[in-house]
Amino acid sequence: MRLRENTFAKIITLIVLLLIPIILLYTLSMRTSMQVIEEEVYSLQKKDIVFLADEINKSVTTLTSLGFLLSEDIHIQKLQTLHLIESAYERNDERLRIMERLRLLNVSQRWDTQYSILAPANKEFVSTNTYLSYDLDSVKKLLAPNWTYQEMVTQNILQQRFVRHIVKPKSKLLDLDRAGIIVEISFPEEHIIKDLDTFKATGKGDPFLYHVDGETIRNKSANAEMIESIHQLVLEGKLNANGSNDTVSLGGTKYLVTFAPIHTLDWYLVDYVPIEAMLKPIIKTQVLFYVSVVLLLILGLLAAYLLYRNVQRPISLLIRNVKRLQEGNYSTRITVNPKNEFSYLFARFNDMAAETEKLIEKVYVEELRRREANVKQLQSQINPHFLYNCFALIRSLARLDKKESVMMMSMHLAKYYRYTTRVEKLTSTLKEELQLLESYLEIQRFHIQHMNYSIDVPDSMLKLELPRLLLQPIVENAVLHGIEQFDGDGLITITGESSNGWHSLIVQDNGVGMSEEALQELERELMNVPDDHTGCALWNIKQRMLLQFGPSSSLSFVRREAGGLTVKLTWQERNVS
Repeated sequence: MRLRENTFAKIITLIVLLLIPIILLYTLSMRTSMQVIEEEVYSLQKKDIVFLADEINKSVTTLTSLGFLLSEDIHIQKLQTLHLIESAYERNDERLRIMERLRLLNVSQRWDTQYSILAPANKEFVSTNTYLSYDLDSVKKLLAPNWTYQEMVTQNILQQRFVRHIVKPKSKLLDLDRAGIIVEISFPEEHIIKDLDTFKATGKGDPFLYHVDGETIRNKSANAEMIESIHQLVLEGKLNANGSNDTVSLGGTKYLVTFAPIHTLDWYLVDYVPIEAMLKPIIKTQVLFYVSVVLLLILGLLAAYLLYRNVQRPISLLIRNVKRLQEGNYSTRITVNPKNEFSYLFARFNDMAAETEKLIEKVYVEELRRREANVKQLQSQINPHFLYNCFALIRSLARLDKKESVMMMSMHLAKYYRYTTRVEKLTSTLKEELQLLESYLEIQRFHIQHMNYSIDVPDSMLKLELPRLLLQPIVENAVLHGIEQFDGDGLITITGESSNGWHSLIVQDNGVGMSEEALQELERELMNVPDDHTGCALWNIKQRMLLQFGPSSSLSFVRREAGGLTVKLTWQERNVS
């Protein structure tokens, strides 16, 4: 009894000792990962804000450049001498030409901008806003040599706009009555609000424009209380508005607040994101791991108890009866029926004549289990490594608002991993393998625009049983090492042949191919077990072919004269003599 209890205790101790280093290693790994992820998230958040600020800067710089070009345009300069043209028709025609130039400039820009040109000497006025008229006094009140944020009347509506004036000659900036040309450029805050709304829709932040005097331009769904809190932190000196990336606590929640200067407007683009929201998937994964460890411990203890009850006790009973046989008590019998595998063993013990047959069958079953475990181990090594690239591409497509591409990409990715993660069956039909390849190649076409493929396999072969994921590594090698590095139009063809019980699958590509020396080196590597410096995918394929179809199966490589490589799988059906 003590022996049984000691064995049971040893099993429990072993389970606990196995879990402790796993938990410690995972905890240390998670701490390092969290630090790296936080730094990366901070960097990405800063890059996104700086990108939007640069876009606004570029737009405003373009408007400024166009304003200076208008002030120097010889056609615009004619507005100063328009009163010298005697014909009213010609004067009106010249105004229309100037108006047309202004409208063309407005249409070519990303923002709907208002251009107005005044000639104080003759009180001539041209504007893209037909509701405006010559009013030098209003210009004097709004005069802005640099971009300023002011209230303006546009189409009889009071609006908040950014406005700038360019005076020619510049020396008349303080004497507008004697200026030659005054160019007024303005655009409404709605354009910036629209950019803020678009940026907010693609992230988890709440962007807004901020001026050091407390003025703000917010997106349509902005949190006014949070923006006011950030303004107070700036006034208190707890936040630096010079393009910083700071962490602050507001309302018991930590936020990452990012500033990016918009130099052309002398404003700042600000965004704040709750740090917990960014790290929530990681924290959720961590909690899930610890819950899994607890469940694993409980299941381990349950398994240890079942092992004691269903293995340890029957073995002790068998040992006692074997000792009785050694003592010469051949009439001993095992009458207990544990209702598990030991029922079979006890029955064979009672029938010594069938003991040899029992042992042979046990060895055979163990061999099958060993082969199955070997196949599972070989199959588990085949694991596609492009998941992160797919997520990055989906993120890029989503930000570009390519909904159809995102849907197609997600559908093929789901089909691909639904198939590759199935472990309940070691084999599949050739039809299922080809469907997997179609999903994989469709995904790769999003990455490699110059790639096409064709699949031509006879219908009679579609129901053949193959080891799972047998073709995918070959096609992946053709894509990554053949087509992706190829400058021309890439083509991958998958064909099948069947004759007299022999079947072949051929994968060809027209990519960069391999030299004769490299091909010979590859064939030599397939003869040896892979190590840390060599790939294992093709070696696994060869081994799985041998386990499934026997030594008559083969994996061969041939260089194509037209460029690229041909990979051929050949095997014979088991039931063919």
